[in-house]
Amino acid sequence: MNRLLTTDRLILRPIRMEDAEAITRWVSDRRVAEMTTLIPHPFALANAIEWLERVTADDAGQGDQVFAITLRESGELIGCIGLHGDEKAPWAEFGYWLGVPFWGNGYAAEALSEILRFGFEDRGLRRIEACHFAHNPASGRVMQKAGLVHEGTQKLRCQRNEQLFDRVNYGLIDEDWRAANIR
Repeated sequence: MNRLLTTDRLILRPIRMEDAEAITRWVSDRRVAEMTTLIPHPFALANAIEWLERVTADDAGQGDQVFAITLRESGELIGCIGLHGDEKAPWAEFGYWLGVPFWGNGYAAEALSEILRFGFEDRGLRRIEACHFAHNPASGRVMQKAGLVHEGTQKLRCQRNEQLFDRVNYGLIDEDWRAANIR
């Protein structure tokens, strides 16, 4: 995947091994890790390298595509966002994280809006979905701002370490995205 996606303030570019140190810097913050099901804490450089080896290998197909979220002006990596799913399926799930200093600036919604465009227009997906922990309503606001629709809450459906949490589900289909994004 050699695709660059651009927005007003961001460039979403393919993730690469050279990103390991920046990823470690942001993801090692407990506040980032604890809002996800898969990021371990503590998080070390070895974790970043292992993850990068896996996702860059996955990017050879179209199933999983992970992008570095970088600031357009400086090129600084501030987070990651990706579409995950079977390359033959007409749907995918997205996931994202941002470094704490970049929370609350609209970057996540801006990156997600571009990922939705990419998924529906470039990949031809019919549905894109995601979820968040119920105790992380800020992630739900990001999804709503990008146009996703709340589809319900599942009690005790997510797990982080040994603790269960309620899972809040969001989704969007291509027809609804196109209707809202007529250009």
